[in-house]
Amino acid sequence: MAQRSAYTVRVEGLREFQRNVRTLRNKELNKAVRAANKASGEVLVPQAKLESPDGHRDSKSSKKYRPGKLDKSIKVTASAKGAVIKAGSAARVPYAAAIHFGFKRRNIKPNRFLFRAMARKSAVVAETYERRIRAVVAQYLES
Repeated sequence: MAQRSAYTVRVEGLREFQRNVRTLRNKELNKAVRAANKASGEVLVPQAKLESPDGHRDSKSSKKYRPGKLDKSIKVTASAKGAVIKAGSAARVPYAAAIHFGFKRRNIKPNRFLFRAMARKSAVVAETYERRIRAVVAQYLES
C-alpha cells in the first residue's frame, strides 16, 4: 500500500469554501475550482521530473524497466477537493512505487523524489493556489 505524503498545503477556510461550492451546485464554478487545483499541482511536475532518478538499463534489469518512462508517467489529477501528483501505473511503470518507497527485499533504497519536489516547491504551490482561488472567488462569488 502506498504511503501518503507528509507534505501538504493547508488552507484556512478551505472546508467552508468547499461546502459553499457544493451547495451552490454550479458546474462552471466546480470546473474553475478543479482547474485552480490542477494548476497548483502542475507547478510540481517539472521539479518532480528533475528529482526523479535517471535510470540505466543493464543486463540484470527487468524487461519491463525502460529508463525515462518514470519521468513521463508523472501526472496531476485534480478534483474540486484538491490535487494529487502520481508517478507510475500498474500497467506501464509498475516499478514506480518500489523506486519511490524502496523495496527492502530487492535492496532498492527509497528515492522519495515526489516528496522532495513538494518540499522544494511548497511555497510556490501555495502562492499559485491562493492566486487562482482568489480569481475564482472574484469571478463567481463576488459578482
